Amino acid sequence: MIAGDREELLRLFENLIENALKYGASGGRVIVSLTATPATDGTQEIRVMVRDFGPGIAPEHLPRLTERFYRVDVGDSRSQGGTGLGLSLVKHILNRHRGRLLIESVPKQGATFIACFPQAKPAPLI
Repeated sequence: MIAGDREELLRLFENLIENALKYGASGGRVIVSLTATPATDGTQEIRVMVRDFGPGIAPEHLPRLTERFYRVDVGDSRSQGGTGLGLSLVKHILNRHRGRLLIESVPKQGATFIACFPQAKPAPLI
């Protein structure tokens, strides 16, 4: 279970999935998965992974992807209707929910965006 603001979390997942569909379209498919894994501090972590099989992202762009208005390819992003704000919004929402974003990509093999959240403890039954 993830504790947080429903609307913000929906916006976060919508952004990640729309980006995968938009920019990874040449790969023909997108995979969305959810797992619970141990975090480095011994607690449980919920991970939502969105993977596309498109052109991927060159390594030099990965550290800047969550900056406001940053675009890997300005022309391509504009033609797809991008503003350069989606991933910065994702990062902001994750920070508000004590989460983090992992980004993995290999050029010509697609990209994977992983939203990591601390697992919420269920409310006690009274």
